[in-house]
Amino acid sequence: MRIWLAPSAFFPAKGGVEELTLQLARQYQRRGHEVTVVVHRHPSDLPEVGEVEGVPVRRIPFDLPGRNPRALAGYPASVARQLRALAAIGAPPDVLHVQCPANQVPALTAYAARHRVPFVITTQGEVTMDAGQIYQRSAQMRLALRAGSRRAALLAACSRRAADDAATVAPRFAGCVVVPNGVDPAQWQVTELPTQPNFAAWGRHVPQKGLDLLIRAFALVREELPDAVLRIGGDGEQTPDLRELAGPGVEFVGSLDRSGVQDLLARSRVAVVPSRLEPFGIVAVEAMAAGRGVVWSTNGGLADATGGLGWGVDPNDTRALAGALVAAHREPVDPMVARAHAESLSWENIADRYLTAYSTQARLGSGAGS
Repeated sequence: MRIWLAPSAFFPAKGGVEELTLQLARQYQRRGHEVTVVVHRHPSDLPEVGEVEGVPVRRIPFDLPGRNPRALAGYPASVARQLRALAAIGAPPDVLHVQCPANQVPALTAYAARHRVPFVITTQGEVTMDAGQIYQRSAQMRLALRAGSRRAALLAACSRRAADDAATVAPRFAGCVVVPNGVDPAQWQVTELPTQPNFAAWGRHVPQKGLDLLIRAFALVREELPDAVLRIGGDGEQTPDLRELAGPGVEFVGSLDRSGVQDLLARSRVAVVPSRLEPFGIVAVEAMAAGRGVVWSTNGGLADATGGLGWGVDPNDTRALAGALVAAHREPVDPMVARAHAESLSWENIADRYLTAYSTQARLGSGAGS
């Protein structure tokens, strides 16, 4: 099967959708499928044709006109150029799969309609979680998502919350298929649980991640567990404010790569994901791959990420969050149960779920080259 994966961004940019796309591409290739990543050419000095870890990449300027009158007048010609660039890639694919719909959607919707290609869109929470609030600011983006969803043979979401949010813009997402994001369990090691009340949280230091809520709740935890330690990884715009807010027992360990997160988890009894809003929450799955139970926010898709294991709590309720932290320390999740859940979300399993959805719901053939 020829599969085009069309994310909102791809390497050399780094992020969740980039990693998801690369991992799906690799898994599809291992099953004998022919995969091409089609992505917006940004910045414009990136080569049009490239390859990332053996995955072919085609970069096309999928610019939207915004409110500029000249750009608006020229947009039909711009879409025509985008369609010619897509046609130049080669034979139409057997499936065209958009991950994280953004400015790539109008041209790809038109291409799929013109060539009668089964069109798939997966929302990753961008409708409410995009840092630039693009769906709130751009009527063009909202119209594009509605039009694309009407053309799609299959709609999916990384979590039920992401589906519900997308449905506020494009109602066809209501009740769509949920396919969680994945993890590579082989990259994480289960270590013995420490006996000390050590807690870990990491990620971007931005208000959305709720680290300030965690720090406030941790002050109450220290009243019950005086030797408790909270280690916070990552950095960002909120770091100075978080440091000022932090009291005894809170340590900032800086930006962490994967091995750094593994070391952090090895020293921790409980992982915490206190986001104000989280469409999925891959960090929770990573913690579980390392055998750690998670205290997770009920505001978003973390119930799908964790399978409901651990402690779900509204982080805006300081006392409830503190109580969940204490309970998680005293009655930890069995490390192997946490690990088993993470293994169920391996990239192999996630790829199989998408391929099954392609075949059954988008009515595609399953053979390579079909």
